[in-house]
Amino acid sequence: MKAILAIYFITLAIKLVAYLFSNTTAVLADSLHSVVDILLLILLAMASKASEKSADELHPMGHGAIKNIASLTMSVAFITVLAFELFREGINKILNPIKNYSNLEIALFAEILVLALLLFAAVLYYRRKGIINRTVLLESLNDSLSTLAAIIGIIAISLGHTVFDGIATISIATLIAINSIRLFFENARFLIGLSPPEEFYCEVEKFCMDKGIKGVHDMLALYTDEDSIHLDMHVTVERNMSVEEADKLVEDLAEELKNKFPKIKHVSIHLCSHFGDRRKIY
Repeated sequence: MKAILAIYFITLAIKLVAYLFSNTTAVLADSLHSVVDILLLILLAMASKASEKSADELHPMGHGAIKNIASLTMSVAFITVLAFELFREGINKILNPIKNYSNLEIALFAEILVLALLLFAAVLYYRRKGIINRTVLLESLNDSLSTLAAIIGIIAISLGHTVFDGIATISIATLIAINSIRLFFENARFLIGLSPPEEFYCEVEKFCMDKGIKGVHDMLALYTDEDSIHLDMHVTVERNMSVEEADKLVEDLAEELKNKFPKIKHVSIHLCSHFGDRRKIY
């Protein structure tokens, strides 16, 4: 994370210098896109750290949702403030284009250098696993598209098509809005009670049946965060099973389920003598 943040701060500094020399709105928009990415990465790192806090009486399922809440809040802020302001500025530059720009060659060189650094960052994280690394890779590629839009805008401006400063700005604003909307929906689904796909329930049922359980029903699974699932289920057992045997069955089955399905962090198993539907939906 430190390496990617260092690259992003360097690219941001280069973009800001390019903007000061050229005064092109497209470069400013690209700089603000870098600010968005830096804030997202810092937020993700801080939220990931906070989410590791142990469960307590007020939060018995842990604090994993902190990452989703933080990302959701930032996505709304980016859509309503940053993307909107860039759209407005881009439209203004289209309607009222500046006639003369200076030092466009400096801006072009700076943006090409930035693009090279971003692609280098993407290569660094291409084969790394984990949600943070995937996010870094995606943001590097998105920022590369933003920088490419700025480069195209600068080239068009240098050829006399000054209206492209506004067009490039709107293109970058669109990328920020799309990324923010994607971030919003990715995190909102966990906060409104996302359940794993049907395949998960089928695999859990098959695993339990292979362990000698007569039947599995009324299963309810919810994500407590993107990497944690709480599973509540009923299993059918013999009527004459003793309390001691039942306790051991529940304890062993819960442990085996967690080992088989690493995302299951919490599991509640209820014993009964009847059968029922596989899933429970309120």
